[in-house]
Amino acid sequence: MKTSAQFDILVIEDDLAHRTALARLLMDAGYNVKIADSTDTALRFVHAGIDCVVAGVISDEISRMDLITHWKTYFPETPLPLIHETQSAASLVATLGIGEHPGLHNLEEAKVMLSRLMGVVQACQRNANANDVQELDGSPDGMIGHSPAMMEVFSLIARSSQAFSTVLILGESGTGKDLAAQAIHRNSPRKGGPFIALNCAAMPESLIESELFGYEKGAFTGAAGTRVGRFEAASGGTLFIDEIGDCSLPLQAKLLRVLENRIVTPLGGHRDIKVDTRVVVATSRNLPAMVAKGKFREDLYYRLNIITLCMPPLRERAEDIPLLVRAFIERVNAQNQCFIDSIDVPALEALQRYQWPGNVRELLNVIERAMVLADEAKTSLFIGDLPAEISKAYAAPAVPNPVNATNPVGNTQPLLTLAQLEQQAIKSAMARYSNNRTQAAHAIGISVRTLQRKLSEQRSPELVLFRPGSA
Repeated sequence: MKTSAQFDILVIEDDLAHRTALARLLMDAGYNVKIADSTDTALRFVHAGIDCVVAGVISDEISRMDLITHWKTYFPETPLPLIHETQSAASLVATLGIGEHPGLHNLEEAKVMLSRLMGVVQACQRNANANDVQELDGSPDGMIGHSPAMMEVFSLIARSSQAFSTVLILGESGTGKDLAAQAIHRNSPRKGGPFIALNCAAMPESLIESELFGYEKGAFTGAAGTRVGRFEAASGGTLFIDEIGDCSLPLQAKLLRVLENRIVTPLGGHRDIKVDTRVVVATSRNLPAMVAKGKFREDLYYRLNIITLCMPPLRERAEDIPLLVRAFIERVNAQNQCFIDSIDVPALEALQRYQWPGNVRELLNVIERAMVLADEAKTSLFIGDLPAEISKAYAAPAVPNPVNATNPVGNTQPLLTLAQLEQQAIKSAMARYSNNRTQAAHAIGISVRTLQRKLSEQRSPELVLFRPGSA
């Protein structure tokens, strides 16, 4: 558990007197304080394991917004309160959606706010293995995300967990429907009971019925004994039926009966068994379309469609990819004795631009493949480690030579491409402003973040570290 002396705070303020006063106040309160007088200096601390960032007045408001956007993109859990004195800065807080950490107007408010934020960080440490909105059970297989779509999923899981009603989980393959079903069970009053799963798409149709309802000895050829079905085995807990859209119409009729009266009859038997089983079902198919075509029973569809949970595809929550990549790197490191601790920005941006037809499952496979096949001496993943179809997502389209009236056809002097012109503009601006990135970016009309990316493409790429060390 961190104490205040171990709580690292980065103070960003371009006014020397204000910066010194705020830093002294926080140090007197027992915090470990780091200071920065500009966005450029602050970015050096991005991967230094900072617990909280206090952004004071920075004369270049564009630079300030760029810094905050960068920090919230790669470290969304880091509290980032703002100290502001102007209405424009107050508007900036609302624009960036800082959320529970609003702007502060004076040093005393800062002291109170930081005391509360340290309590939040300590609570997160105490509950690292407890349920929360980003990883419902804190396990490596927990659900991860902070996008609006996933926050809605977590909210619906929390509310539906307390009920006995059937839950229908919809979503493309690889979106985590099975994880959602497990999360519903783990957060329900039935979490002490069994969680039994059956994937209808992975089992021959002839076996699904016997697996669900059980059978008596002699019920069919090869039935040498009595077997308990999964409905009965899950009594007191939860039965998860995956890919229910693959079930035949006769089996759908039997499922409807069980859902309505909670009674199962084993194959070849004459006794009815009352079960206390909560049912969660999932499918990647379009059930309303199947109903319209007569391939899925309408009455079963309405019986299932009590609480519907839609898992968003990964392409619609690209902001969750940095969190997922971090979790997958840690998992693969543990499973395969790898030592990867970072990924470069172009690679991460390529992952965020890719469309992910295989969703989260495909992302995990890509990260595992890249880590396992990486050179043993590597501690970072680069864009060259990714499959070609993903690395292409980062590559800019080719820019043809511009047509220039002053350079008619037939002139042998080569024309500069837009990329070459851009490189010259950046080089010139950096030289003019003595390598001050904030001023150079402002001069050529781009953000500091974009300038940093352009510079990293010309030199060594910036790394996004997932295991920060000390500053």
